[in-house]
Amino acid sequence: MHRLYRLVGQTDKGELPERNIKVLGIDLGTTNSCVTEICWDPKAHNEITANCLEIDQYTAAGIYTDRLVPSVVALVADRCIVGEGAKQLRSAENMGGLKEGKNLFFENKNEIGISKTYPAAPEGYRSAAEIGGHILRFLYEASIEENPDIVDRIALTVPASFQLPQRDDTIKAGHLAGLEIADGDLLDEPVAAFITYLVDYADEELIAANPTGNYLVFD
Repeated sequence: MHRLYRLVGQTDKGELPERNIKVLGIDLGTTNSCVTEICWDPKAHNEITANCLEIDQYTAAGIYTDRLVPSVVALVADRCIVGEGAKQLRSAENMGGLKEGKNLFFENKNEIGISKTYPAAPEGYRSAAEIGGHILRFLYEASIEENPDIVDRIALTVPASFQLPQRDDTIKAGHLAGLEIADGDLLDEPVAAFITYLVDYADEELIAANPTGNYLVFD
């Protein structure tokens, strides 16, 4: 478990850290997004816990709570609504005076990294990276409300097919959300899936018998 301590940028001198270590993994998805909290309590026999957080989301009918947060942003009376409430407003688009690219934004991940802008939108909502930033900030703030412990590192998952401009825009979205994101904090989705597999099935014969082999991940 000292490897986890090194992962968050600390020097491993053979000593356990004096506090809990917390890492967030965020999937900024095209349709839905989510955030997982990974915690390591060095006093608890080096066990690591990972929990995909259930997020409270505003809707006109009340608070909706789910692990999945629709990647939809709506602006209503100068209020930024992210998630299920914005998704429901999208279905009532013609009734709510909302217009895509002006005060309603969805599936913008498809346009990240291609320099497309939304000139009809207000400042701060005129690019896919900016929309992504609002979603990431919403997820981050929800995670802090759940657990205010210090966040040591944040990883964002991206499709393996993402090219450099798309990766740069994803990092930009993180910065716009107020997050410290570096190149090494982007994790290709198939790699993330394989890491999950390693954690869940660490003792499986496949890995034990061939620890340095090549593996194919279907994502």
